[in-house]
Amino acid sequence: MCGLVGIWRHDGGEADRSAIGLMLPTVEHRGPDGTGIWQDGNVAFGHTRLAIIDLTDNSAQPMLTADRTGAIVYNGEIYNYRELRRDLEREGVSFRSSGDTEVLLAALHHWGPETCLDRLNGMFAFAYLDRREGALWLARDKMGIKPLIVADNGAELIFASEAKALLAHPRLERRVDRVEMARWLLSAGIGPQQLMFDGMEEVEPGSVWKVTAGGVEKSRFFDFVGAIDVERLTANASVGLDTWPDEFRQRLQNSVTLHLESDAPLAVMCSGGVDSSLIAAYAKDRLPGLRAYVADVSWPNAEGDQAARVCEHLGIPLRRIDIDQSRFLRLWPHAVWSCDAAPLRPSAMGVLAVAQACRADGIKVLLNGEGSDELFAGYGWHRSAYRRWQTRPSDDAFLQAPFNLAWAGGEISSRWMIALDPDAVLRPRRLMKHLDAVEPPSDRAFLARGFFDLRYHLPWILHRLDRLGMAASIETRVPFLENSLFDFAFHLPAKAKLQRRHGKWLVKQAAAQRLPDDIVYAKKKGFPVPLAFSSGTEQLIAGGRLADFMQWPADVTREIIPTLRRSSGLRFQLVGLELWFRMFFEGQTPDALAETLMGLAKEAKPGPAKPPRRRQREPQAAQSARARAWRFIPELLRRS
Repeated sequence: MCGLVGIWRHDGGEADRSAIGLMLPTVEHRGPDGTGIWQDGNVAFGHTRLAIIDLTDNSAQPMLTADRTGAIVYNGEIYNYRELRRDLEREGVSFRSSGDTEVLLAALHHWGPETCLDRLNGMFAFAYLDRREGALWLARDKMGIKPLIVADNGAELIFASEAKALLAHPRLERRVDRVEMARWLLSAGIGPQQLMFDGMEEVEPGSVWKVTAGGVEKSRFFDFVGAIDVERLTANASVGLDTWPDEFRQRLQNSVTLHLESDAPLAVMCSGGVDSSLIAAYAKDRLPGLRAYVADVSWPNAEGDQAARVCEHLGIPLRRIDIDQSRFLRLWPHAVWSCDAAPLRPSAMGVLAVAQACRADGIKVLLNGEGSDELFAGYGWHRSAYRRWQTRPSDDAFLQAPFNLAWAGGEISSRWMIALDPDAVLRPRRLMKHLDAVEPPSDRAFLARGFFDLRYHLPWILHRLDRLGMAASIETRVPFLENSLFDFAFHLPAKAKLQRRHGKWLVKQAAAQRLPDDIVYAKKKGFPVPLAFSSGTEQLIAGGRLADFMQWPADVTREIIPTLRRSSGLRFQLVGLELWFRMFFEGQTPDALAETLMGLAKEAKPGPAKPPRRRQREPQAAQSARARAWRFIPELLRRS
């Protein structure tokens, strides 16, 4: 796992090596084990290395081919690199290192990117220069586990692992993307895009850019909708349920084995939930000295006790990382800085705390169970889509109930999202059309809802995992998102995922063989970190950059602040956005803002908070204040 930066000069002139020197320190946390800069003609690469496989300098980057006609900077892990290496050696390619970087470079240079990319099984983002063709190739893995962000200032194409590296380039202007800001506010941040800097875009998952003197050619080598073979999916609907558990277990065990490949210390993040616990069980089979970590929040219904029960059952030592309100507030600005964005959930501080503890213990690699809920139907809204379509099978129900992405709902929601993010509204219909042969309609809507989440829910989770893990120089790995496993999940019928109104049936069948029933069938907690920890911080909005940017009149701001005291979810998102403005546009430091948050929380002196018994609707007062504030968004967009 590493950090990469680079520049391509469009006019063929000499790339600015000094700019690479300015950008590289901003991603040093992604790779504290080594730094390298290489420049040749109109291309310059920079790299910071986190040594995981082949700890020697033989795998240092930027890496060049023996004839110096090919060069690469790369972030990620190729899990099938040993197999690829054997194939290349049979074709006469020789190697000097034992790592996966040289294999990736050789595969790209020997077979060509068009042939090579589909053969890669792993998580990756890379920039590969082929001097023979005069082309720069930028690519990202199929699920978008690893990041690659690009900006163009007219003279140069600039790329990096994180937005803050692009902002360090001396000729890139720092501006807010007003349209993306509006979309973020209206959709609570859910969606594939996690950037609010104008002029930046992510290379999309499963995409490759070919950059030449003639311009930029963008294409896809993988699209999850196109990867769904509907004929295979419908054929599987007639297969008995007893067919699937053994195959699932074997595929997940194989994936875990691949993800244990490391020359550096490795651990597992075990929340006590069924997904991470099953990963821990299979990892322990192959790594007897495995250790586990969990964020232990000072709050009822936290995950610490459940994780301890799992680890005791499996015989895995567990370190519980304590998180109280004080630690939460101190971590919050650091999480915003690390993510280049306001975190969508307070659990971000739990992820960061675990990553920091792992690094302090010498761990470099951390396995987790993300991706299972999206692939195997672990969310309540998957079941809601199924139930609704049993009684009201229509496109309108499909859009308004399971796919509502904005606060207002109904036609207002659709109008806003068509204006700001039409793909979010139109993709459900496309998915339903693609799955038209799946019967009954309730199965079709249920499966489409899960596929939709791969595009609109999973991205922010993967963004969080990458940025917060790498903030502490920890590589996070996701075994559920291995190629053969997600291909298997794509083609499972609804009945293999949903049984007796319970999701993740197949995962739970496997887990029941290794874990206690009260763990397997426990109610999903979803990494609970209380929003009440942010109590008192709403005062940060007063006189802040967010109010200025949104052009809120003073009376609106005064009304919003007391509303945020009652609406903890809205408070967390708006205060997080204020922190983002202050760090990225005013230069305030995370440590200074942490002290400010601590002071605000102390001044508020709230009484003892009581955890809610169940999720409640947003208070009417919060909806009213939000509506008043958001009515200024059209003006915001007109000024863009």
